[in-house]
Amino acid sequence: MRKVRDRVRVTGQLIDASTGAHLWADRFEGGLEDIFDLQDDITLRVVGAIAPKLEQAEIIRAMRKPTESLDGYDYYLRAMSNFHKGGREDISEALRLFRKAIEFDEKFSSAYGMAAWCYVRRRANGWADEGSSEFSEAAQITARAAECGKDDAVALATSGIATGYMFEDFELAASLMDRAQALNPNLAMAWHLSGFGI
Repeated sequence: MRKVRDRVRVTGQLIDASTGAHLWADRFEGGLEDIFDLQDDITLRVVGAIAPKLEQAEIIRAMRKPTESLDGYDYYLRAMSNFHKGGREDISEALRLFRKAIEFDEKFSSAYGMAAWCYVRRRANGWADEGSSEFSEAAQITARAAECGKDDAVALATSGIATGYMFEDFELAASLMDRAQALNPNLAMAWHLSGFGI
């Protein structure tokens, strides 16, 4: 906003915070004696200009929902509840529920990724047997998370921690973490996990 004598100029710009893409910009001018009319004019023009852009952005965001299966999503949410409790039995139950979610949708990338993180938690706490089939299962789940989750920051971040911590492929792990952070710069999990095992 700039003011010169009895006139004011307001410039507005709308940027998509997740991508940095420019969505809209406009400039408004008027006299200070009509400042309230100018304010009303700005409000009407801004709403009229950005409402269609926001609606389109919401449509695109809705199309990126994690799964088509409501049953799968229900199992995923139940698994998340157990995962955040963090005890040995809780993580085992979370892993079981993430696997169940995957049964309903074999491309549910976030469920694969969170299952991979369960394996990480089991190993980090000494709950996994080194010689068991668990490591080969973890490798398959982790690879599937990265494969299905090319546009899923949760899947990329969680497969990244598993790749680095469990399989010591630090270059791939860093790449997965970087992609997760680029996709969703506001995903705290991606920033948090990038500090471990990589």
